[in-house]
Amino acid sequence: MAGWEEFFEKKTLTKEERKLACNRHITTEFHMEQLILKYFSDEDFSKVWERKIGGGVIGGKACGLLVARKLIALNMPEYALFMEPHNSFFIGTDVFYQYLVLNRCAELKARHRLEKEHFQETEELTRRLRNGVLPDDIRTELGKMLDHYGTVPLIVRSSSIMEDGYGNAFSGKYESVFCLNQGTKEERMAELEDAIRRVYSSVMNDSAIEYRRKFHLLDADEQMALLIQQVAGQEYDGIYFPAAAGMGCSYNPYKWMEHLNPEAGMLRMVLGLGTRAVERTPGDYPRLVGLDRAKANLRTTIAERHKFSQRKVDVLDFNKKQLCTKTLEEIIERLPLWQKKMVLSRDTEAEDLLAERQIYRKVYFADCQGLVENRDFILMMRTLLKMLEAVYERPVDVEFAVTSPKEGAWKLNLLQCRPLPSAKSEQVKIPTDVDEELLFDVSRTSMRRSKEERIDYIVWVDPKNYYEYPYSKKPDVARLISQINQHFEETDKKLMLLVPGRIGTSSPELGIPVVYAEISQFSAICEVAYGEAGYHPELSYGSHMFQDMVEADVYYGAINDNSKTRLYQPELLKKCPEILKTLWPEEEELADIIKLYDVSRCRASLILDAREGRAACRIRGGE
Repeated sequence: MAGWEEFFEKKTLTKEERKLACNRHITTEFHMEQLILKYFSDEDFSKVWERKIGGGVIGGKACGLLVARKLIALNMPEYALFMEPHNSFFIGTDVFYQYLVLNRCAELKARHRLEKEHFQETEELTRRLRNGVLPDDIRTELGKMLDHYGTVPLIVRSSSIMEDGYGNAFSGKYESVFCLNQGTKEERMAELEDAIRRVYSSVMNDSAIEYRRKFHLLDADEQMALLIQQVAGQEYDGIYFPAAAGMGCSYNPYKWMEHLNPEAGMLRMVLGLGTRAVERTPGDYPRLVGLDRAKANLRTTIAERHKFSQRKVDVLDFNKKQLCTKTLEEIIERLPLWQKKMVLSRDTEAEDLLAERQIYRKVYFADCQGLVENRDFILMMRTLLKMLEAVYERPVDVEFAVTSPKEGAWKLNLLQCRPLPSAKSEQVKIPTDVDEELLFDVSRTSMRRSKEERIDYIVWVDPKNYYEYPYSKKPDVARLISQINQHFEETDKKLMLLVPGRIGTSSPELGIPVVYAEISQFSAICEVAYGEAGYHPELSYGSHMFQDMVEADVYYGAINDNSKTRLYQPELLKKCPEILKTLWPEEEELADIIKLYDVSRCRASLILDAREGRAACRIRGGE
């Protein structure tokens, strides 16, 4: 490393030296390399090297973060005072190789690449990755890094060379681990090392392997770097969190209100740590913001806004020494008044009803309304997202946190930036006068690009029978859907999934508890309302599952029992062959709940008209 120290001490670097510095320390991916060579100063290269531990490159997530921050500094100097300074460290990809060799993982990892799905020692490789030791020289550098941070909380994030690039996002596939970073230096080091082991071992988790399989990356050499960041936030009487956090998309692929402009982008925000903004949270509702009409709310009354708001908050608890979920009531009294105005609203109607019973208290709910009404914040986010989209030449999404250490002041901490797939729309029009052939015709409930594609099989979950199925057995429905998904893995068949309530929920009473890896073969997924059982679609805009569907160009929509659904005629499916029992004769009980219709001979197709904001599934009948 001494040679590199002399290298970066030079006042100016040649064109060849800049490229060498980029490829050795930051990235070799062509598109990101071009952005770095165009926008990075010689000093920027030096700063990366100063914050890097070990050899190799810093990986896709770290690279995307640095490029986005540099672009903001160059193109939006008027917002400099609103930006939190960068304060991250990077562990290079070579450290992962050292770790593999030191802990007898290298041979198993190589065999996994070679044998792919037939690899039989996944558990052993995962065990070795999870329980390994780090090289002594790396531990020394980590100790110096802890001295730099002191005792502020940290997060260890994956930064694979394949993450957040122009080809693949890997949204939520690898672990991110919070470190409370409290106690003695030895205790803090032990916690940090354990977090690093957890992230390294996550290269073998099911979702990551399924993602690599789906995108034909099982042959690729997975080189894992790490991004270590200070957690944005402040302490509130023993717990730590930011005032707000969330994600933003420069293009809003799903219109939840009629007059939203998709080109303006969207935000999905929560009070507290952003974990609740990127995961599906049953019974909780992050704030959705269309950046062209930020104050427009899907919920029109105070009662509705309160009902569909955030009830739980993710925080770091110093006493419990872990990430915890608190109720909103536990958080409210810890917030200073100016932060309450930023992230909370008052339910004055509920307050009036309580007053009639001689109960006088303020009733708050979390909806980030103060941020939504902050013109500087909304304009900054819209400008930032559109600027990044223009430079990247495709839509992007970002993760961010907002802190407010004193009244009248707020800071944005940009945590991540990644380019999204950019697929062109086709010229598509949904035909008229064919209502008798339409399984559904919906508007303003999730729209991607315009296209028409064939559908070969439709999986339909009977809402009434699912509701009446014993609670303890409901996960079996998810299990069989996963088996159907796996059955079609090696085919080019197009599948559609229609489920009651919410997809991907962890609460079976609200919908079907699957993860994306279990439904990855479906090209269309619809959540279906069934009011008699209380099943209501609640599309998880901005969650990791949402990002998976965006990246895979999956249609993700809702069939509601309101004006957004012009037609829904599930009885049309009965004219097509139902084949579940043929493929799974042993699943006699579940065959009453899950139907697998072969619609390949019925000339079925999914038709999306983005201009009109409509989606329809047409089943023409037999040939």
